[in-house]
Amino acid sequence: MFFVLILMALTNGISVLSFNQPKLCPTAQWNSKGSTLFFMSDMFTKYPILFIDSNNTIYSVSEKEHEILISFKDRIHSTSIRYSFMSVLSAIFVTMNGDIYTSYQNTIISKWIASTKKFVTVMNAESVCSDLFVDLNNDLYCSMTEENKIVKRVLNKNNEVDLTIVAGSNTAGSASHQLLLPRGIFVDTNLDLYVADCYNHRIQLFNLNEKHGKTVAGQSSTDITISLYHPCSVIVDSDKYLFISFYLRHHIVGSGPNGFRCISGCDGEGIQSSAAKIPSKLSFDISGNLFFRDGTDRLMKFTLEKNSCEYLPSTIQAMYSSILTNNQRFSRTLFDHPFYYYETIEITVSKNDLYIIIGNSSIDLYGHVYKDHFERFNPAGNLIAWYGKCCNKDQFKFTLDLKINTKYILVVTTYNPNVTGPFTITIFGLNTIRLQHMNVEVVVESIYSSALTQAHPKYDYRSCEDASESFYEAVQVEVNESGFYTILSSSSSSNMHLSNYVYEHNFNPRMEFGNLLTNRNNGCNGNPSKITIKLMTGIRYILVVTTCIEYQTGKFSIKILGKSNASFQRVDASPITNSSYSSNLTNANQKFPRFCGSSGYYYYETVRLTVLTNGVYTFLNDPQLFVSTYIYESHFDPLNPRRNLMPFYRHICDSKAGLTVKLRAGTTYIIVVTPIMPLYEVEFQVLAYGPTNVIFERFVDNSTYCYIGGPCDAQVKSIGLTLDDILRDQINRNMTINHQPFLIKISVAITTLILIAGIISSACSLLTFQNRSLRQTGCGLYLLASSITSLLTTIMFTIKFWFVLLTQMSISVHLSILQGGCKSIETLLKLFFYWDAWLNACIAVERAITVYHGVNFNKAKSKRYARWIIFILPFCIMATIIHEPLYRQIFTYDMRNVMLIESMTDDIAETIEDRNTWCTTSYSQSIQDYNTGSLFVHLLGPFITNFLSALFIITRSARRRVEVQKQQTYKAHIREQWQEHKQLVISPTILLFLSTPRLVISLLSGCIQLSDHVWLYLSAYFISFLPSILIFIVYVIPSTLYRNTFKNSRLKICQRPRS
Repeated sequence: MFFVLILMALTNGISVLSFNQPKLCPTAQWNSKGSTLFFMSDMFTKYPILFIDSNNTIYSVSEKEHEILISFKDRIHSTSIRYSFMSVLSAIFVTMNGDIYTSYQNTIISKWIASTKKFVTVMNAESVCSDLFVDLNNDLYCSMTEENKIVKRVLNKNNEVDLTIVAGSNTAGSASHQLLLPRGIFVDTNLDLYVADCYNHRIQLFNLNEKHGKTVAGQSSTDITISLYHPCSVIVDSDKYLFISFYLRHHIVGSGPNGFRCISGCDGEGIQSSAAKIPSKLSFDISGNLFFRDGTDRLMKFTLEKNSCEYLPSTIQAMYSSILTNNQRFSRTLFDHPFYYYETIEITVSKNDLYIIIGNSSIDLYGHVYKDHFERFNPAGNLIAWYGKCCNKDQFKFTLDLKINTKYILVVTTYNPNVTGPFTITIFGLNTIRLQHMNVEVVVESIYSSALTQAHPKYDYRSCEDASESFYEAVQVEVNESGFYTILSSSSSSNMHLSNYVYEHNFNPRMEFGNLLTNRNNGCNGNPSKITIKLMTGIRYILVVTTCIEYQTGKFSIKILGKSNASFQRVDASPITNSSYSSNLTNANQKFPRFCGSSGYYYYETVRLTVLTNGVYTFLNDPQLFVSTYIYESHFDPLNPRRNLMPFYRHICDSKAGLTVKLRAGTTYIIVVTPIMPLYEVEFQVLAYGPTNVIFERFVDNSTYCYIGGPCDAQVKSIGLTLDDILRDQINRNMTINHQPFLIKISVAITTLILIAGIISSACSLLTFQNRSLRQTGCGLYLLASSITSLLTTIMFTIKFWFVLLTQMSISVHLSILQGGCKSIETLLKLFFYWDAWLNACIAVERAITVYHGVNFNKAKSKRYARWIIFILPFCIMATIIHEPLYRQIFTYDMRNVMLIESMTDDIAETIEDRNTWCTTSYSQSIQDYNTGSLFVHLLGPFITNFLSALFIITRSARRRVEVQKQQTYKAHIREQWQEHKQLVISPTILLFLSTPRLVISLLSGCIQLSDHVWLYLSAYFISFLPSILIFIVYVIPSTLYRNTFKNSRLKICQRPRS
């Protein structure tokens, strides 16, 4: 029946599939970073659900609202379907007629019928279905993760018991008929079933009615595919190429005519580190864009880059024909013996461009393309493209971007072993290309034979203890020529399975991961023990041969294949020493957020580590104590626990958990011990094994207050405190003024009072000094200008306060507004503040000049100079602070909710809960020194000028009085002048006293804890702006002339309406 449906679809141009299987070009590429379309909800989702139908309608789930969300392609608003089974949805599938199949954690499978808009129960499964699929025959597939099987039910029958196991069994395992915690499933148009066999790290293909699956990607595949780590979702395009997402890793990979390639996340790019490392669901839309729903409920889109499907060349540039014979053999697969015949061809291009390489033959071919060099004992090394098909015209077809001055090697072999025959290679391109046959290097074989007995020492890769029960023999291996070598092992008994491990320099079973070069479990996964590794001359290698099963003994032989002879010598384990450190984690220890953005805090203890000899060291602790150990080089920053972290290999053994790391003598290392649960108190012991003893020394570092931000996203504070620094931790996000802390409410009240007082003071001063009679000299002009700058300072101070408050209260402020306010407001505030201070100094100087010249004082010249000074002064001040906007930047820090998924490996899930945006400064030391000098000039300069001018006025006036009134002494005149002009000294002293807090907080080190004295710092900040509201009190009230002028001006204003 389904063949008829497919035929109708092809002839009528319609789709019979409810999902999308796009036809992709050979060079298809996706934007690796992706874009977040929206968040589905604010709830952590164990089963991230996503389905996109053939109309580009997106189906997702909100656990919080118990709704299925439906987003249509051409509609702005979404619709929703509320489900009432009161359980968490685990999977959905939408059919062509719009019916929605749903599965729940309570094992119910239901169907929402589009025609009636009602739910009906389909069946009660024996376990939770982590994925659903309905094939073209209307058969329902359920991935029962906990039961390690995939079951199928024929929906056209009413018998609920009619379930068939189509993949896996009731027992977990890694055999071809078994599964281990499977997750995502996909059924293609041939009714072939693809299964993401999550904990077997592979994708299994079960052909129709076949109980044994074939590994088409991942671990245990006989073909070269790609390494997978907990694959959880698999989909297939129209050409049956695979697209896979990972569990606990943020990788998306896909296959194609050139083999497998990474789409996102495999090289550290792609999805940001803030994204969750939890299950993810893949889906295509009509255009071939990839959609990704993760456990933090983010819907992400990876756009198919249209320019990646460029014009493909159709001109033949080179052809090569030959015959595969049995002269050259190798293993194109990872585990089989070398029974594939092959030929190597060097490819040289004349220009960087796209080229199409096609293999044709009467036999089934398989092709590999290598870059730089090909090592037949390491078929996966330097491989850039590989593919082959059975029973097809073009057995392989590569579309590659080839570069000049680069050596490419095409290896032509067969799809099946032990096959010979002719083949033809055709290359299409726009530029000339050269193909040349390559000779194969001669292989030298070296053999070592021995036997494992009960007298041999014991070793077990599963344990870090001495009580290992597998016998082993350590053999020193040295080679005469550097290159790739393949190590094969065999035993005298078919029941004796060997496992080989290669170490560099030294080996000790107590440090099984120290100097280890090869993977674990080699030879114990049902495949022959085979290692291909690059060995260098002059380096001592230790080959450890052991058994997969305990207590086995018997004869064995080691065969090494390579370009030169290898020498063997049996050796004993290298000597090691051990050291220990014991302590306990309590509430007296320091705390830090262990993960980036985490709001949970963990106790930790820092221990300085000193090693006396270069080498590899292993550190162990008891995993039952729930503690983790980390090693840092030079310094540990609790606000950035990734910085300076030493690369290490973490391992969990039967009774010990630890890490192995390479350390150097003369370097300072920091060991950090922390529990895997927040605020967990525990005693612990760290055991260290290495070539020599190590020295442990506990110490405490309290330098974290020098930073703002949070884990993995911190910034060093510069000198001085701004209003941003003082208030940033006191403001509640997304709350009104009524819900802010008392400190903020008081600050709002004080700021309002300062604004009102400043406006009143400046208005009264303007009313006084706008009088023409007072502006006959430069002093009057300075006072008028100071009235304006005082008002501007007060207004800008108020703007600054409300800008900080409102931008911290709301998360919806546009970044350009934040950036503009950050760079301009503080700079303008400094400009007006300093301008006002220097105008006060100019007033004092003008008065001193008036006293100095006496009756000869030139008022016209004084006014002319004053106008120029008032105009030039802001430019001079701005020149000293012009660099400020360059060093003021917006600093964004995400607050995340972190869920620990796997404690010992630190696999976590993160959800962005809030985003903090702060205005920060970051000065170099030279700029800090300059700012300090500039600050002293602008704050102390006006005071010194005022003070010296006042002293000059008093002494000069006293000297003139002495000349006229000689009956009084000079000291008596000084006392009289002091009584007359003392306000000239007192006023600047008061202004200096009020400005001193600004000087102090501007010079404070960034390494202070603001929360302990926030009232003090905020009060000091407010006090520093009081001089701007005191101009009327300082200059008008003490002067009889100015007071009378103010009264007269006020009376004139009051009398105007009456007249």
